Amino acid sequence: MKNKNTLKTLLAAPLLALSLTCGLQTETLAQSKKSANEPYSYVEQMPQFKGGESEMMKFLGTNIQYPAIAKSNGLEGLAVLSFVVETDGKINEVKTVKSLSKETDEEAMRVVKLMSGHWNPGRQNGEVVRVRYTLPIRFALNDNDRTAAASVANRMPAFKGGNEAMFQAMKAHLALPAEAKNENLNARVMVKFYVDREGQVSNVRLEGTKLKKTVGPGSELDYMDASMFQLQNKSLLAKLSESAMAAVKATSGQWEPALKSGQPSGAEVVLPVQFLGSESGHSSEKMGVPSMTKYTKSYYNLDEVDVKPTFKDGSFERYLAKTVRYPAAATFEGAVEVTYMVKDNGDVMTMIPTSVGRELHDVLSAAFRSTNGKWNPGKVDGKYVGVTQKIKILFVTENGGKNQDLEKADVVVTRQK
Repeated sequence: MKNKNTLKTLLAAPLLALSLTCGLQTETLAQSKKSANEPYSYVEQMPQFKGGESEMMKFLGTNIQYPAIAKSNGLEGLAVLSFVVETDGKINEVKTVKSLSKETDEEAMRVVKLMSGHWNPGRQNGEVVRVRYTLPIRFALNDNDRTAAASVANRMPAFKGGNEAMFQAMKAHLALPAEAKNENLNARVMVKFYVDREGQVSNVRLEGTKLKKTVGPGSELDYMDASMFQLQNKSLLAKLSESAMAAVKATSGQWEPALKSGQPSGAEVVLPVQFLGSESGHSSEKMGVPSMTKYTKSYYNLDEVDVKPTFKDGSFERYLAKTVRYPAAATFEGAVEVTYMVKDNGDVMTMIPTSVGRELHDVLSAAFRSTNGKWNPGKVDGKYVGVTQKIKILFVTENGGKNQDLEKADVVVTRQK
């Protein structure tokens, strides 16, 4: 079967396409003095799979099995392996140079080890020598498998156990307040929150409250925005909001995180929280279905965005080093960690510790303000968003001795003595 495969057949295989290169390094240093046990990285005649590259591609295409978890997650990409081709054509010292995933790496290594003994060894100055060889292997799904995996590879957060389990986790917080019952109201509160890669819930906040009023027997209005109602008890909305947010917080740690390209990812969720209108704990109304929205957070952390903010004038650290001057009157000396946010319009907001004193605070504020409009904002799924990050600036006096924070600082500002 292996011999009958062709290069064309391999490239059309339903589960795997391989991109192979010889992985030669461009080093041309003389290697004639290498010890007998030290492998060469480049020789006059590189090792070759018996039958050539086409036979190697057929061998790999016949033996590699696309890992099920990688296939179901729609994971594609390059795994790069390195190994030593011995003087007898056997393979040793197989290791991963560039990882794709645990499963694909293990499969690539398994099959590469099967190639042991199938190589013609490398030669240097006419002598057979050991050579380290680099082999990139690309895992790629065909269109049918890619389509089948797409819904799994890019999914929204899901509650473990489904909506009924979610309802049970929230149930203790969903009793309709007596004030709502007195006004013949049912309530549904829209809550937005963030589910991180570990399934933890954070940044819980209110999106809106909708009420439905029973006018008479068998007659009720549909859910409408709470502002449409003239409520007798003004504290009702606050109680509904607090209870709904407490119910959502009770679900923290019980979510399967969103997936993006098969990898766990944080995501925004909006959930209609339905309050129970009866003492039995049941309601004719169903709990809403969570949906994902990624654009409701007021800002994102640097590791949550798809595209990080970039400073248009090059290195931001270098810019600060040139711009910030140590005031002569400043008494503060040491490290300052500044938290700053690059907003979606390219302007900057800062949070500077007051402990640095007024002089340094004003200098730092002015330096950051001077970068307004000089940033390419961060993006989530192509949309500009605010992104927070931190930078450590060290203020030292010239010839002031060795400072242990020097190596950890992003920017060093020195005061002349």
